[in-house]
Amino acid sequence: MTELLDLAKKDGRWSECPSCSEIIITTKLKENLWVCSHCNHHFRINAKERIALLCDQEGFIGLDLTGQTVHQGGVPPEDSIRAGEATIDGQKCILAVMDFTFKGGSMGVYLGNAVVRVFHYAQEMKVPLVFFTASGGVRIQEGIWGLLQMIRTVHARTATEKIPMITVFTDPTTGGVSASFASLADILLAEPGARIGFAGPRVIEATTQVTLPPGFQEARTLLAHGFLDRIVSRHELRSTLSSFLRWF
Repeated sequence: MTELLDLAKKDGRWSECPSCSEIIITTKLKENLWVCSHCNHHFRINAKERIALLCDQEGFIGLDLTGQTVHQGGVPPEDSIRAGEATIDGQKCILAVMDFTFKGGSMGVYLGNAVVRVFHYAQEMKVPLVFFTASGGVRIQEGIWGLLQMIRTVHARTATEKIPMITVFTDPTTGGVSASFASLADILLAEPGARIGFAGPRVIEATTQVTLPPGFQEARTLLAHGFLDRIVSRHELRSTLSSFLRWF
């Protein structure tokens, strides 16, 4: 039986929940928006899947984040962000979604340029901006150029502060992304179980010589301490976002 399950997991027919180790039929998991029906663990999903779950039918038109022609799908799939004009339950916005599957959503020069362009598009079109973040932080391979993207994105957000912005933190959002533009939104939401922070727990403990409490960087802890406005299940994200967008 174990061998059959291993084979089914390898070919994608079954998936194992990383939280409760429950074995779930992948088609059922997909029908449930990639949320474990046993423990409510929210699986990581890529940008394309996220957009499909949120937007109305044919309600996403990709924006040019590269200086090249972009078609219906948004920016090329090999990079860490997709953005476009979107309608969520009839409400118009600019939707930007980071993709952790590409180099951990790390922020380098290209991603920094894309984020700045997203802010400029939102200002030009005078519509709210919804930003889904998922990142391991700054792309350290780019050295000081990677670190400079924190300053650039903060400046871009400051220059467009009159444009309403909603950030939805997904698992994980850490490093230079959480410490820059992601935290400068008017409304801060998170998916259940999302890890949000700057440095990792082991680095913090080694530096401060303090043992951190369980769940130190989980969304529920940040909500309890006032950093987040709300934790929203993936099943309720669409209706919650459209409700907030109506305010704007």
